[in-house]
Amino acid sequence: MYKDLVNRLNNIISKKYVPIIIILVASIFVSIPLLSDKLNMLYDDGVQHICRLMGTFQSIVEGQTFPVIMSNFANGFGYSWNLFYSPVTAYIPLIFKIIGVSFTNCIKIFMFLVVFLSGLSMYFFTKKVTKNDIVSTLAAIIYIFAPYRLTDMYIRNAIAELTSFIFLPMVFMGIYNILNEKKNDYILAIGAIGLILTHLIIGMYTAIISFIYLLVNYKKLKDIEIIKKLAINILLIIVITSFFWAPLLEHKLATEYEVFKEGRMERTEVLVAYKLGFSELFVTMQNGGMIYEIGWVSVIGLVLTPIVVKKLKEHKSTPFYKMYLFSLITGIICLFMTLKIFPFEKLPAILKMLQFSFRLLEFSSFFLAFVVAVNIAVISKKIKMSDVLILLVILMILTLFYVGNLHFLEEKYDENRLWPAVKVTKDTGRVHAGLASFEYLPSKAFENRSYIETRSQDVLVLEGNATIEKQEKENTNLYCELVNITEGTKIELPYIYYLGYKVTLNGNGEKINLKTFETENGFIGVNLPQMERGAITVEYEGTTIMKVSSMVSIIGICILGYMYIKNKKDRK
Repeated sequence: MYKDLVNRLNNIISKKYVPIIIILVASIFVSIPLLSDKLNMLYDDGVQHICRLMGTFQSIVEGQTFPVIMSNFANGFGYSWNLFYSPVTAYIPLIFKIIGVSFTNCIKIFMFLVVFLSGLSMYFFTKKVTKNDIVSTLAAIIYIFAPYRLTDMYIRNAIAELTSFIFLPMVFMGIYNILNEKKNDYILAIGAIGLILTHLIIGMYTAIISFIYLLVNYKKLKDIEIIKKLAINILLIIVITSFFWAPLLEHKLATEYEVFKEGRMERTEVLVAYKLGFSELFVTMQNGGMIYEIGWVSVIGLVLTPIVVKKLKEHKSTPFYKMYLFSLITGIICLFMTLKIFPFEKLPAILKMLQFSFRLLEFSSFFLAFVVAVNIAVISKKIKMSDVLILLVILMILTLFYVGNLHFLEEKYDENRLWPAVKVTKDTGRVHAGLASFEYLPSKAFENRSYIETRSQDVLVLEGNATIEKQEKENTNLYCELVNITEGTKIELPYIYYLGYKVTLNGNGEKINLKTFETENGFIGVNLPQMERGAITVEYEGTTIMKVSSMVSIIGICILGYMYIKNKKDRK
């Protein structure tokens, strides 16, 4: 009886859980450096993500309904990341504050989960296309060990880009489902929503590549049922992400913010400077620099492609082969576009917003992991899960060669030194801890940063006359009493100009909601009516569009949940 029980357990594990266990082991191995308290999480983008997390947490603690204004940033005048930058990496890691860990450790835990979930995502995508557990597990571990992922994770600390690795396979799995199985399980919508709310630029490039994939399968687009399913997914994507893009568009139309200025996010000189040499796709110098390699397992796997293509001739008309060929071509094109010989700088401005051509290595990592897994399986013929374990060990050993490129501190750092938020001074350089390169400032405030450096926290009279008798300011809340207000008086509040501040004037027995405007310094200004005595109250409550779009997103999520559950029940 005992032996029967053991045999049953072994059968269950071997059939269902071995791929998941292997993916988990691979994820743990890749994440081992996160255990070190001397790993430099401040390097490159890291300090910005930690500061952003701290600012978002503060906004929530302050009770902001829409936690988008980091009131302590920009010398206490308030700065917003969350109106302009995809929100997933600002909110999800904060879940781990529940267990009382530091902000840095919140990010570390989140990064490990990202690695594991991206492995699972790749596994299920490959299984959908190949219907093979072993090939899918191979693809997952190759994807997890993609060298460029190490750059995102440990060198650039590009947490948002790293997170997008989860959703890329989901998008193509969803499209594959709709085109080839006419299934609408809404994986496409979930993946695309995840990309938009994680990394908008990667999401944009994914949309372009997805559109090309649809064109490759243009014959299937004659089917009205397929068009209908694609349209439903696109509509759900637009509706559910509206809480992010609607306020973003509202601010773009309200005034000029640095992030929207031509030449601000797409800096051609930087893009050209960071183009790759051909050798960098194969060799990484052990000098703490970035890792751009394809990876030797992938290189060897790709060398097998001509042989595999011949062997797969009989599958030429299948959706599997079309996905294989599309992945191969797209992966190689993405590699080519990272190189110095490719004239990336001549592309339209919107495409140059990618900022660094090497970001395309994320796409090549995804597509080529699928191709290489198929190549290895086809050449090996009778590949077993034990062979996958051997490859896992090889990948682990090869990954050890990149340890010299990781950044470690001589001693553990204290993140509390970043709080209160780092002050903006005349010595502040182009990049500032917590404000990045100031790209989310109104252009007027950016061009007059000396004003931010020296301005007091007082309400200032710009035109007309008024005497300020009392003022109390706490975060995004302000109370101010004024007397002898003359006609045509304009005042400037100690807040950088973002929409959503509610300014109320109490005086002459009535309560008036004042309309805000942007001052010449990029701060919030209001016009005051003539009165002997009045009191101003300021609080941040968000705009009407923010409120409506949030409700629309919630309704969209409920509809998606309902449709997903109904779809599962209908299949059963």
